Amino acid sequence: MSALQLFLTMLQSLRIFATSTGLISSATRAFATQPLQDYSLTLKKASEVGSVDFDTPVKGEIGLCAGAPPETFKRPARIYVSSRSSSQQGFGKTLHESSHGPQWRIAFDTTGKWENQLMGWTSTADTLENVGRATLFFYTKEEAMAFCNKNGWEYTVDMPNERKTTRSKRYNAYGDNFSVKRNGLPDNSYLASRTNY
Repeated sequence: MSALQLFLTMLQSLRIFATSTGLISSATRAFATQPLQDYSLTLKKASEVGSVDFDTPVKGEIGLCAGAPPETFKRPARIYVSSRSSSQQGFGKTLHESSHGPQWRIAFDTTGKWENQLMGWTSTADTLENVGRATLFFYTKEEAMAFCNKNGWEYTVDMPNERKTTRSKRYNAYGDNFSVKRNGLPDNSYLASRTNY
């Protein structure tokens, strides 16, 4: 149900309540019982007059009601799965069957930051800077795409690289220098025997 339909339904129910309880006079009762189509022209004209020059979100209506600045609808969102960090040993919060929590995230590209020349502190007025760091985690990419559609955000989906379970090449380790599995027993004929001592 769109916002306009919701408003018209509320207006109709308010009229019915006001006329049935006798809260309005008989002069205004005749005006209140007029058909609802009379207000549709007024609402259409009001929407034309109240239109703003920015691109309104087409896909979702939550973005209109959320009070977000219009600039947020122009920036594309990125839906992705975070990769395993170099200091991480397990596969938590990555796209792996052993990870039971939500893996997919939504983040926006960061804009330029203001930097203090004296201390080097950074600051930003970007309201979407911390969206990716917040708890916008989803179990599937379809849930994240539906959330972006509800808010009217354009998005791109970055598919993760598949994890390789087998190695293409076996790398030599230090222990392979002493292994007898690859080259057999070493040839010790050039070594002096113990009997010569």
